[in-house]
Amino acid sequence: MKTKFILFSTFLAVLGSCGKAEREQTAAPLSEQVLKFEIYDSLVVDYLGNLLLMDISPDGKNYLMIDQNTDTIFVTNPEGEIQEKLFLKGEGPGLYKDSRWGLAKFISNQEFILSTGSSFYQFRNTGDLEEEYKMGFSVFSTLQITNGNNIQVLGDQVFANISGRDIDKWGAGGIDYQQNARHLEVLDLTTGEFEPAIKFPKSSKFSSADQAYFDLLYFRQLAVSKDSLFLAFRNEPKIYGYPINDFGQSPSIKTIPFETFIENEPKSDKVSDSFNMNDFFVGTINDIHHTEDQQFLINYLSGLSEEEFQKASAETDGDFNKIFEFAEKYNTGGFVLFDGSQLSPIIKKPEILGNLNKFVSKDEIWFSLNFSEAENDYSVIYKTRLVNP
Repeated sequence: MKTKFILFSTFLAVLGSCGKAEREQTAAPLSEQVLKFEIYDSLVVDYLGNLLLMDISPDGKNYLMIDQNTDTIFVTNPEGEIQEKLFLKGEGPGLYKDSRWGLAKFISNQEFILSTGSSFYQFRNTGDLEEEYKMGFSVFSTLQITNGNNIQVLGDQVFANISGRDIDKWGAGGIDYQQNARHLEVLDLTTGEFEPAIKFPKSSKFSSADQAYFDLLYFRQLAVSKDSLFLAFRNEPKIYGYPINDFGQSPSIKTIPFETFIENEPKSDKVSDSFNMNDFFVGTINDIHHTEDQQFLINYLSGLSEEEFQKASAETDGDFNKIFEFAEKYNTGGFVLFDGSQLSPIIKKPEILGNLNKFVSKDEIWFSLNFSEAENDYSVIYKTRLVNP
């Protein structure tokens, strides 16, 4: 009997190894995988407005949302029941008055932090202000995305893609700025102190001593893991990785092999006082998310060639406001998965999905509603996952 058991166990082991080998052989390269976002759940909130999900508390029991039109903040439970409805913007005590610098994030199960152009505010879920952290300077940026993921939280540290410190010393752009300015602020919640970090990497085109770039081109996107911070600049197809405890180290560099990515290359060492409309239609990295298996989910646009830009301009019949609408026909892109060397095709996204609000893992990706596709008397946030059908 013992001999039979050993032979049976050996058979199972061989069968298992054969199955594993077969799966490895049949797994298609990432560049050939056809991926899509699959909706498998939703969060419905009894509220008529333009809601988006800002964050989920560490214990998963609280959902932090905001009405994009009114800046009203909501805390709901996992069933979508409103626990708190907060009006925190204003001139009075306990309120923030400046425009938000991105979405608020939980720093504990019962507290969240909200950033503006000059201060960070720590609130209880009930709306009570616990602390205001003043930066001592104001954000400088041509591009301001109030609903972007501009801050990331890890433990007692808050990382923000904020520039503006030492503008009086290096200016707001140009060669001196590119050589010396730092592009990240780190808030230590235990001390309340801000520290600047990360100059342009030497391998980045934006560290040039000969070409002066318009600041719209190097707006930053951040992602964090338990031991690393990842940084991407808007008009450069690279992701830089830094150890979370030492931003002074030279970063790792992963070049993203986009098929098309239009880059702006200035011809002067002086920054122009104005910008061309073309600057809005170059290739852009609009969001990056680090996945649990060391890949990146990237939202990008390829940008328009000069010929495509001229075609889009001609179709507006002189109506400047229409150029963005017509440019969409030529400006390809969307979400892709990047493993450090290969890039997936564009991930298919159901039309009902709007913007990606919260990335937890490949099995939990939250999207807002595409309001051009549906009109409801309630708000809904869609829970999706990445699948390879």
